[in-house]
Amino acid sequence: MSALFFSEEGSGPPIVFLHGFCETHEIWKDFVKPLSTRFRVILLDLPGFGKSEILMAPFTIDDVGDAVAKWLAENQVLKSILIGHSLGGYVALSVAEHHPHLLEGMGLFHSISFGDTPEKKENRNKVIEFVRKNGVQPFIDTFVPGLFFDKSSPAIPHIHAIASQTKAETLIGYVSAMRDRPDRSSVLVKSKIHKLLMAGSEDTLIPIEASRKMAQMSQNSIFFELKNTAHMGFFEAEMECQVIIRRFAERILFNN
Repeated sequence: MSALFFSEEGSGPPIVFLHGFCETHEIWKDFVKPLSTRFRVILLDLPGFGKSEILMAPFTIDDVGDAVAKWLAENQVLKSILIGHSLGGYVALSVAEHHPHLLEGMGLFHSISFGDTPEKKENRNKVIEFVRKNGVQPFIDTFVPGLFFDKSSPAIPHIHAIASQTKAETLIGYVSAMRDRPDRSSVLVKSKIHKLLMAGSEDTLIPIEASRKMAQMSQNSIFFELKNTAHMGFFEAEMECQVIIRRFAERILFNN
């Protein structure tokens, strides 16, 4: 059996949530409660985060995607919607490309299909160097507030505490994997899987222009631009995002 930790709530058609970089399944717990009244909501810890075992280094985003796909198959979570936040979106794109039979729908929540630019790759290298020299905590201290539009958000201490659990080998392994991931725009263009794209108008990590470009090229998709929101829409636009995901899931999972 695959060694991925998960929690679940509710019953009905499955929606699987994949957290982002330096997060765990815990970030979703309050957000998904309204969804669990109609759906079986499953929250996974990606390999190396939370209570899930890390993959052997070096690993790729496809290796992580294969681990998620293996878990879905082993646990008979079939024809699900896979919602990925940031890094989780990269993993969802990999699953959609290599294991499309497992999915009815996919959500990119503050995520992107394009590969890293040369500048972004260099920034990732700098993160690796910084963490090797200074450790995880100084990186987390500056990283987490930058995820939010409102720097006084009451969610920041909660996310900071979760992110501070990240081990150096996990952080460095994923930064390398994200740096080297391929462009997966072809999934948006060619895949017939239903797609939900949600982007923050004030996101400094995923520029809104890039999200708009994805929306224009994507087939069988729906796009929502969240106002006054940076990279953490499930905190900064919680109710709006809950409604968006619920309606998307109802349209797909209850009409098949």
